[in-house]
Amino acid sequence: MNVINAVRPMQPVNNGVTKPYVILCDDGNQYYTKFKQNPEGTRVLANEYVCAKLADQLKLPLANPTLINIDKEFIKLYGTTISNHIECGEELSGGLHFGTKKINKAFQIANSKMLESATNIRVIPEIILFDQLICNTDRDCNGGNLIFDQSNMQLVVIDHTHVFEIGSLWNANQLNLRIGSRFEPFTQNGYIFRKLVPFVNGHNPFDPILGKMSGITDAFLWNTINGIPDEWTIPSDDKTALHSYLGDRLHRINDALHILKPLLPHWKGGT
Repeated sequence: MNVINAVRPMQPVNNGVTKPYVILCDDGNQYYTKFKQNPEGTRVLANEYVCAKLADQLKLPLANPTLINIDKEFIKLYGTTISNHIECGEELSGGLHFGTKKINKAFQIANSKMLESATNIRVIPEIILFDQLICNTDRDCNGGNLIFDQSNMQLVVIDHTHVFEIGSLWNANQLNLRIGSRFEPFTQNGYIFRKLVPFVNGHNPFDPILGKMSGITDAFLWNTINGIPDEWTIPSDDKTALHSYLGDRLHRINDALHILKPLLPHWKGGT
């Protein structure tokens, strides 16, 4: 994952439990930045990192996930401003934080017409099964986690804070308890999920994503998890459990199809 340097803060983001801030970086772009000192802790950064690497491997549409380096000069000039926004009782520290590139013409999914105009509409079944893999229980009803990039006329997935079923609360014990657990359907009254349902249609809508998931190796999972920056202080036992947890869900991903089938009436058969 690319590393770029923070230049100056642009504007606070007032919604979201992680208290992000829009930061201008030295590549000339602005990034929604989540800091190590966010109220939810560094595990949400690890969640973002791991899920972004997985999504990239599966060729899902992303908003340039990036590691944002903050140096001493930035902290000297702007550290108090950022710390006051975060409100977690800690001062902003230097090092690596997590950023997502700001899309200038980005909109939440408001209606089916917006989906119909997306040039990558066939990615919808892939996003749905990806969320089953990472146990993302947030995208089905959170309009901020699936956006429409009007500049490119594409759907884009962002924000993987609330994954692995329990978001920032996971550790080795919690994940080991969940290995082998049953896949769960999405909230059927989730207003985003309801909009996606008609676009999972015809025969074999999940074939492309299943093929790509079959190419995710054990070594790739290890390399991804071990690539979490050390300064985010995720213990090795927790990383091992996360590897086992994701490996288990990946190997059983076909089980998720049986859970999804009753919710997708336009799916005519096959995978």
